[in-house]
Amino acid sequence: MNKQQIKARILQIINRTSGYITADRIYSNLSRNVDPGRTQETIRKYIRELVNEQHNLIGSSNNGYFKINSSAKAQEAINYLLSRIPDLQSRADNLRTIWNTNNPTNQI
Repeated sequence: MNKQQIKARILQIINRTSGYITADRIYSNLSRNVDPGRTQETIRKYIRELVNEQHNLIGSSNNGYFKINSSAKAQEAINYLLSRIPDLQSRADNLRTIWNTNNPTNQI
């Protein structure tokens, strides 16, 4: 299977799942039929591409991935993503501070 076929299969798995499904479970399901990549991170990357590039309604939460089929599910996915921003911003700020402290003549 090529990358597009793997992504199509991931979309089928998510669309056929009622409730949530983890990247580990998707990976396990795929690995029975095809090598989906070295890690579950490949699955997560493909799901990001399915949403960002191919405009599929796939949400995520601490419970896993899910098909967005209602406004409540869309809001759940949006809230989860927004909740991650402060931690990611803090990590980016810390990296900048550490870099600038260690590289005073080449600050970012």
